[in-house]
Amino acid sequence: MTKQKKTTKLTAGEKELQNLLKRVQADFENYKKRAHREKEEFVRYANSDLILQLLPILDNFQLAIKHLPKELEGNSWVEGIRHIETQFEQILKSEGVTKIPTYNEKYDPYLHEAVEEVISKKPRGEITEEVLTGYKLKDKVIRHSKVKVSQGETIKKGEKNE
Repeated sequence: MTKQKKTTKLTAGEKELQNLLKRVQADFENYKKRAHREKEEFVRYANSDLILQLLPILDNFQLAIKHLPKELEGNSWVEGIRHIETQFEQILKSEGVTKIPTYNEKYDPYLHEAVEEVISKKPRGEITEEVLTGYKLKDKVIRHSKVKVSQGETIKKGEKNE
């Protein structure tokens, strides 16, 4: 082999190593970006398990207030309970927890869980009643709303009303 051919082979090998190095650098940069995104995602939703454990407590506050006897309305103890409920809701809101809307909404399987289909004057597919409030943490659903959905005013032949 001549001296010139060895130099050409070495240059080709160097170019191959240089290209390999560029690919490794690009892969490493992509890895760093992905790891950073995953870390941000983890931090953003780290509290979701705790919040899910606390939501039934809020549900119970709301249920208790909903079934409050008329003679206890205005009672200072009841007002204290309402204040605690409001404070609880404000803390959740400050953490990025929001209610999933159901009033006058169309059923959306990404947000709602249909527990019953009912005959209603509302158009087919519209939510008639919220059975259990659903919540989002930032933009992620952490608990779907349980709802009753309208099947319209009449049942079509061949369909069952269960």
